[in-house]
Amino acid sequence: MAVSETSKQTSTPVAVEGPHGPTRLKWHKLRTHLAEAPFKRSNLALGWRLGASLELDILATADGRFAVLHDPTLGPSTTGRGRVPLMQIASMRGLFHRDAEGNPDPDAPVLSLAELVGPLRKLPRAPSATLQLDLKLLQGHTLPDSAIADAAEAVAGLEDAIVVGSHHLDDARRLVAAIPGARLGYDPMLAASRQPALRDPERLLRHIEPRRTGVSLAYLRFDAIIAAENQGFPLVARLLDLGIETDAWTVNPGPDISDAILRTLAEAKVRQITTDAPSEIFRRMRSL
Repeated sequence: MAVSETSKQTSTPVAVEGPHGPTRLKWHKLRTHLAEAPFKRSNLALGWRLGASLELDILATADGRFAVLHDPTLGPSTTGRGRVPLMQIASMRGLFHRDAEGNPDPDAPVLSLAELVGPLRKLPRAPSATLQLDLKLLQGHTLPDSAIADAAEAVAGLEDAIVVGSHHLDDARRLVAAIPGARLGYDPMLAASRQPALRDPERLLRHIEPRRTGVSLAYLRFDAIIAAENQGFPLVARLLDLGIETDAWTVNPGPDISDAILRTLAEAKVRQITTDAPSEIFRRMRSL
């Protein structure tokens, strides 16, 4: 059944109260429910008005622009084909993201970062609204200066709402430096996948500590947090001691997400949860 815009405006949550205060519910790929297409313009506008934490994935194109896309290839998640880093942004005009059933969504065109966020300047913003630019890079690719300039121009006037997060911390720092007022987030999970020793939570903390300058958010897989808590190592609390809040990703309804996991995340002092289903995660956490 389709979710009406009126229903969304009255029911889509942006946070849930927990034992240590509110936990923000970040709308992964701007989704408000699992089945819909990513990066819907109406969800961006809605979340901006409601004060949601919103996530956009960005990829640099061949002409030094940023496209709002999660994957380095256009298919099958969009109506196009081709490798994004080898394409110019204009060649993507007229393409659409697909929903869970593979249907193109006219409310979710493939757009440049500038095209998608431009309308926000004319919309009312709730004070708590944030926009995370999740910087994606391919192995061996360097972020060009032209793309950094493109992003800075795209979000001009919105800087205090921007968070730049990435596995690639050095490039994320370059992008934050070009957006005065933006915050920096680091996702060490790619490093952990390449260095099995970092699966030990204490070693993961030691990996983050020397890289913490300017970092305000750590993006950790939810199962890494659960493993740390089960081992008796308070990784999330230790990061808070460093001034770094934790975002647990990606927490969606399904057999892998039990009430015990949600309770552990809340009790561990996770400050933000990334989810494609904020309403359902809200209901479950509120009932704990």
